[in-house]
Amino acid sequence: IDNSVLLPPKIGEDGAALKTSDEILIVASDPITGATEKAGWLSVHVNANDIAVHAARPKWFLATILLPRGASEEDLDKIMDGILMGLREVKACLVGGHTETATKVSEPIIVGTMIGEPIIKGRFITSGGAKPGDAILVTKGAGIEGSLILATDFKEILAKKVDHKILRKVLEFEKLISIIPDVSALLSIGIDNISAMHDATEGGVLGAIFELAEASQCGFIVYEDLFPIRPETKEICEALGINPLKLISSGTLVATVNKDVTEEAIRSLKKAGIESAIVGEIIEDRNKRILVDRRGNENQLYKPPIDELWLLYEKLSIAFER
Repeated sequence: IDNSVLLPPKIGEDGAALKTSDEILIVASDPITGATEKAGWLSVHVNANDIAVHAARPKWFLATILLPRGASEEDLDKIMDGILMGLREVKACLVGGHTETATKVSEPIIVGTMIGEPIIKGRFITSGGAKPGDAILVTKGAGIEGSLILATDFKEILAKKVDHKILRKVLEFEKLISIIPDVSALLSIGIDNISAMHDATEGGVLGAIFELAEASQCGFIVYEDLFPIRPETKEICEALGINPLKLISSGTLVATVNKDVTEEAIRSLKKAGIESAIVGEIIEDRNKRILVDRRGNENQLYKPPIDELWLLYEKLSIAFER
C-alpha cells in the first residue's frame, strides 16, 4: 500500500479512500446475492450507501453481472433496468462492468463498484473513528432492506401469514433504501461531531454496530427496547420467526456522534423527515459488546450475527429438500 491509500481495507470499513494528485476518491464494492426481484436496483443503492457513509457523493458505477446457465435476455434487461433506475436516483453514472453466463452460479449475482468524492473537500469519515462516550445513533428502523426482500421474494409465503395491506406498505420501503439523505442531514451538526458511520447491511443493525466497534477497537452497550422498528417489519419478522435486529438493513444508517449534540442530531434528521434514535454508547473495553434485552439481561456478543435472511433461505432450502 502506497501513500495514495488513505483508508486501506479493514474489518468494518465500507470503502477505501484514495488520494489523487488533487482530490480524494472514495471507492466501495459490494455484491447482491440474496435478492432476485430488485437485484440490479439494490446493487446501485447498497454501493452508493457505502460511499455515503464516508461523507461522500456517489458518482461512477461499474457492475459485474454473473448469470446462471439458461438465463434469458429478459433476465439481463430486468437487471440493467434496475441498475439504470438506481443510478438516476443517486445521480451517478454507469461507466463500465462485465456480463457473463457462469456455470457455477444458480441465481444472478451482481458485484457493483461505486466511486465517489467527499461532500466536504478533503474530508471523509470512516467506520473506525468511534470513541468511548460517543452515542450510537440509528436511523429509520431495523431490517429495512430485509423487509423489502421478504415482501417481494417471499410474498407467497407471507400472503398466508400477513395482511396484504402490510405487504403493500412494505413495498414503499424502496423509498427508504438510500442513506444519502440521512448523511446529508446528519452532516448539518458538523463533520467533527460525527466520529464514525456505517451502513447496516448483512447482520442488520447489530452486525453494523459490532463491525463499527471492531473497526474502532472499542466496545459498546446497546438496549433492545431503544431500537426503532417499523410496525410492518415487526409483523413480517414475527410471522417468519426472525429477529429484525439481525436482518439485512440497507437504508439504516448507524453513526456515532458526540454525546453533547445528540438532540441536535435527532432534530436535524427529523427536519429532513427521517426518524432516528440513540440506542446506546461506545465504551472503552473492546471485550464488552453488550445487548441489553427487554428483560434487562446483558447478552455478550462475541461475533457479528449471521443474517436472518440467510438463515431463512437455509431453512426453506432444507424444508424443500425434505
